[in-house]
This record gives sequence, structure tokens and C-alpha cells, in this order.
Amino acid sequence: MRRLSLLLCSGLLLSLGTASLRAQATVGYAPTASPYHGILHGTWLEAYDGHIFGTGGALLVGPRDGAVRGLRFDLRGKNTLELGLGGWYASTIRSVVDANDSVATRVKGPFSQRLIAFEGDVQLNLTGGKTWHALAPYAEASFGLVNGERPPPSDTSGYTFGTKLYFGPVVGSRLFLGQRVFIKAEAQLLFWNLSYPGTYDLEPSKQPGTPTHPNAVNTTGSDTQYTLTPTLRFGLGISF
Repeated sequence: MRRLSLLLCSGLLLSLGTASLRAQATVGYAPTASPYHGILHGTWLEAYDGHIFGTGGALLVGPRDGAVRGLRFDLRGKNTLELGLGGWYASTIRSVVDANDSVATRVKGPFSQRLIAFEGDVQLNLTGGKTWHALAPYAEASFGLVNGERPPPSDTSGYTFGTKLYFGPVVGSRLFLGQRVFIKAEAQLLFWNLSYPGTYDLEPSKQPGTPTHPNAVNTTGSDTQYTLTPTLRFGLGISF
């Protein structure tokens, strides 16, 4: 009787296991047919090129419109989180505003404005530690320190971009070409603060305005302005 009971229990368990496997095969995916595949490696070296857009701020003196190139090292943590550290170089342009010139002719240029930056990133992988049809979309917060070269000799108003902190939210996706190589495309919004010299608050000597109709370069009452500078970047990453 005891042997018969064991045989009946074993048969019941085997039947339940078979039914469970059939249900999974019906509802889910077979391993070879699943659109999800694990990302096996966690350390990456990436090179990227891109373009910086933007307007240079309301007074046009901030950096804008130029090529950007960079390198970055990434370390993936527990599936969804990834940390990055790197730097980039950009060849942008800017305008020069002569605070003493007449309104019609005081904006001059554009002139070259080179930027160099060091950046840290915290990345959230939206598909966790897997890819979906070889894609791995992500959102990211980047923080950095950027420096601009000295102003052109023709800028007599005292404005300089200087060295400043910035914040840059990012959205993008990687396309994995196997387990050790990916290509990526991303959009970043660079937020930084432009500081204007006091000469921008003065009336130009060649065309002074009136209290009701001022001709000063900066009539906002504030000597600082946060600007938004969009950037598109395309990269190639290799694991090691």
C-alpha cells in the first residue's frame, strides 16, 4: 500500500510539472524565441561624436552650434543602474557684443569658442539587465565641469564663459551587436549659467537710450541667465 501511494504521488507531481511546462510554453517564450537577452558584461569603454545646438542665450554670447567628441568609461551595477565617468571636447561658436557700439552694429562674429568638460553620469537601464530585440533604452542624469577658452581680443566688454558646473539629463538607446559591442544614439540637454559683465547694463556711448527706451545690452535687471543647450551624440562601446 505504501509503495502504491508513493507511485500515485510521484505520478501526480510529474503530471503537475508537465502541465506547468506546457502552460509556460503557451503563455511565454521559448528561450531561443524570446525578445529579451541578458547583458553579460558590465564594464565598457565608449567613444562618441555629436553636435551641440542652442542659441547662446538671449544675448547670443554663450557657446552654440559645434561638433563635440568624447570618451567615457561605464561600470554597470545591479542590472538597472550604471555609472559613467568621462570627458568631452567641443568646437563651438559665439557672438561678441560691444557694449559701447550702436544697437544695429554691436553684435559681431561669430567667433570660435572651444569647450572642454569632465562629466559623471548615473544611468537607469529601462530594460534592466537585458536587451529587447537587441535594444537597451535608458535615461540618465549627468553632472559636469566645463571650461571655455579666453574671449576673442575683439570682445572689449569683459564677458567670458569661464569655468562652470552644469547639469545634463539624457535619453537614448544602445543597440547591441553581440555581447561585446554596441552602438548608441542619445539626446542631452545641457543646463549652464551665463554671467554677464556690468558693462552690459550701461547705455552705449555711440547710441545712448532714455529711461523709458534703454539701449543697454542687458535690460533684464539680472546679470545671470540659465540657458538650455541641446546636444545629439552617437557612440560606439566595447566591453573589456
